[in-house]
Amino acid sequence: MRTRIKILIIFGLICIHPRLSAAQIDYSKFSHATPKHRAACNTCHKISFPDIKDYPSHNACVSCHRPQFFRGARPPICSVCHSKTSPRDEARFAFRNPASKLQFTIEFPHDKHQDVIAMLRFSHAPQNYYNCAVCHGQRTATFKAVPTEHSSCFNCHWKSQQPVADNCNGCHKLATTPYTAAGDPTRISIKFIHEGGGEKKQHVDECTTCHINITKAASLRGLKPDVPITACTECHNQPGKREDLNKELFALDKNRNFTCAYCHAPNVGNLDPPASHYLIAERPPLKRKDIK
Repeated sequence: MRTRIKILIIFGLICIHPRLSAAQIDYSKFSHATPKHRAACNTCHKISFPDIKDYPSHNACVSCHRPQFFRGARPPICSVCHSKTSPRDEARFAFRNPASKLQFTIEFPHDKHQDVIAMLRFSHAPQNYYNCAVCHGQRTATFKAVPTEHSSCFNCHWKSQQPVADNCNGCHKLATTPYTAAGDPTRISIKFIHEGGGEKKQHVDECTTCHINITKAASLRGLKPDVPITACTECHNQPGKREDLNKELFALDKNRNFTCAYCHAPNVGNLDPPASHYLIAERPPLKRKDIK
């Protein structure tokens, strides 16, 4: 299909008619990567405590896009924020619209925050200030919640500590291309419960006791909440006490179809135990097919 653009030739110069070239833009899609959209964030967004909960006001858009705002009965530009492009319906999508792709990555250094929390603990703050639960509250018995708003950040970064509230670029970095957020990480030890551990609630401890990779992470990129098997066997494979790992490996010795069930669901418990499990048990690794 030929692109229909009116071309004017004036004194030997070729010009694209501005009204027709603008018509080629899809105003139903908003991109922060557009050069004119890369001004300071508070140019459009109203930053309020404890969180930024809404889209920019109409004034922020009309200042540049008045022609698009009054184009037809249902202007496409309205669909960026509104669920219905109608002058009589003000309903908006949730902020941020969960159906839209993310345009920013978050630069969050766990290592620096861990240092600050540790420093507070050894001064005058209560014990729980040394725990990741300051930001990661309980979502379910199995999972901790991930902060989805600014309120937990603004407790420290509202005005006093950089990056402060109006320095959005301190944490939000424009991604190369829009992307879809990853879901919850795949659980390997699906039966682990943070609030469990018997009567003594032994799993209620400083999070980095087990999540040892978190404290040294300077970014969220590639960060996983994986826990090494050694963190588990510190309690769950002690000779003369709990020998949960050894018991399941011995059961597998007798029956290659045995499902490891103390920690794992069947989708993992029916696989070959990793070499790390045999290393902890001080045994050479085995494959199920080699067990007679």
